[in-house]
Amino acid sequence: MMYRPQHYRSKSYKRSMQVIEQNPLATVITGSGENPEIAMTPVLMNQEEHQLEGHFALQNNIWHKFQKSNTTTFLFQGPHGYISPAWYVTKPHLPTWNYAVVEVKAEVFLINAQETVVTLLDKLTRHFDRNFSHYAESEEYAELIKKAAEGVMCFHAKIINIDSKFKLSQNKESSDIEKLIATLRKSEPKTIDSLADLMQAELNDQPKK
Repeated sequence: MMYRPQHYRSKSYKRSMQVIEQNPLATVITGSGENPEIAMTPVLMNQEEHQLEGHFALQNNIWHKFQKSNTTTFLFQGPHGYISPAWYVTKPHLPTWNYAVVEVKAEVFLINAQETVVTLLDKLTRHFDRNFSHYAESEEYAELIKKAAEGVMCFHAKIINIDSKFKLSQNKESSDIEKLIATLRKSEPKTIDSLADLMQAELNDQPKK
C-alpha cells in the first residue's frame, strides 16, 4: 500500500475513474515476498460490472500467480509534473513533483475459453482504436484476432478497493495553487494541462486558505 498523507487522499471517485480511463496502461503487481511478479498491460474499466478487463501473453509468468493468489494490485499513473519554487506567490518553497496515482485492489479471474477470449480482445481493440480507424471492420481483422487469441490469457478483475493519491499542492495556500495552475497551463508539453485540471478540481473542493 502506498504512503498517503490525509491531505493527498482524493475523495472523488469520479476523478479516480478519470485517471484510470485516460491512463489505461496499468502496472500489475501480484504475489508476495521478495519476488512479486510485475507486468504492464492496458486494461478497460467496466464500471457497470465494477471490474477491469485485459489480457497477458501466455508466455508471461504473471498469470500463473493468479492461480495461487488472485488478489492483485493495479497501479495507474496519472498526470505528473515538476513544480518549481519560482512559481509560488509566497516565498520560500522547495521544488517538488506533483502527481496523481490510483491503486486498485482486485480479485482476478482468468478466462481461457476461446470464444470468450476472442470477444474480449475484440472489445479491447474496438475501444482503444475507436478514434483512429475502422480496422475492426476490415476483412483480415476477424482472422487475426482469432489467431491472437491463441497466444493470450484474458482476465476479469473484480474491484475490491480503490485508493487514490493525488499530490497536487493541497497543503499550500490557495493563491499559490492558483499561480501553479496558471504556470502549468503555459508549460510544455501541453499534456501537463491534465495535471493543472486535476489541481483545479481538487482546489475547488477545498475551503479557501
